[in-house]
Amino acid sequence: MEDIVRIPVPVRLLLFAMVCFVPAACGGSDGDAGGTASTTTASATKSAASQACADAAALKASMAELDQLDPAKTGKAGIQAALDKVSTRLAALRTSGKNQWSSQITELDAALEALKATIAGISGDNVLSNLPKIANDLQRIDTAWTALQQQIDRDCS
Repeated sequence: MEDIVRIPVPVRLLLFAMVCFVPAACGGSDGDAGGTASTTTASATKSAASQACADAAALKASMAELDQLDPAKTGKAGIQAALDKVSTRLAALRTSGKNQWSSQITELDAALEALKATIAGISGDNVLSNLPKIANDLQRIDTAWTALQQQIDRDCS
């Protein structure tokens, strides 16, 4: 039983769909309809998991870009562009991975929005006074991303 728990959730769902929708396993009726339903359901489950993992990989790439950003070189516009890219990728993941990582996605989204609000309020005159807020926002993003990334790695590896 413990070995089953280690299997990623999408694989477990796929296995469940394959076992329960095969007519012989569940005492279903004869004919092709049961086999077709099994194939369709298994394909849909696998496809949804694959899409979520693909969207997660795209988000990882955007987060890596954000992490490597040099604010002194890119400035406010560069930071905003990187945040927008991460938000776009996170929105795609919210759609495809909502059943798997909903709470982690929500927390990362809230952390990103907080940093966006902080960045939007920065002008040349108040950069230094906003550094502690930026640092707090970045720490919140890091914490939320770490939690989401751990789930992604577990489910998509």
